[in-house]
Amino acid sequence: MFWRPDAFARVLRAYVRTRNESGFGSIISLGELPCERTVLKTSDGEQHLLLRDKRHVIQVLCRGADLRIDPFSIELVVDQFPEVESRLKLLKAMADVYRRQRIGGGKGGWTVDATRHRDALIAVDLRRRQQSYQDIARFIHGDKLVDEEWTNPNVTLKNRTIRSYRRGVRFIGGDYRKLLL
Repeated sequence: MFWRPDAFARVLRAYVRTRNESGFGSIISLGELPCERTVLKTSDGEQHLLLRDKRHVIQVLCRGADLRIDPFSIELVVDQFPEVESRLKLLKAMADVYRRQRIGGGKGGWTVDATRHRDALIAVDLRRRQQSYQDIARFIHGDKLVDEEWTNPNVTLKNRTIRSYRRGVRFIGGDYRKLLL
């Protein structure tokens, strides 16, 4: 999917505050959301929250406090007033996604794709800090697995770490936008 200038017409906007700050928002926790969720933070500090179930994908452009600090208060913005019908549809879809049962059973957890995306971004961050691929693998997979697998002749763990880094570089190059639309 290509990046389109009108893509933000299908994006909700929100202010995020820590739960201790005063405001009008509802307190939520990403860990308790009953749907798939992804948080992407751009280098300029913009945060994109994606909520997804089998029927909807909702993107929320968030400003303010860090979404990764749970729980937080979220204040949804109904912009484009008085032409609010499209926003109301998005808000209804977000409420529907929020209320549904957790995908993958009651425990939730990371999906395979979400884990790959997370590992890719971790790999890029650590590589930019001059960390070796082995150090990156230790951060992602732990010392025990790296000690057991790093020198394995089939080099699966080493290759997986390098692929994670390359995937992260593609995300930074603009490929992440496919996740947002």
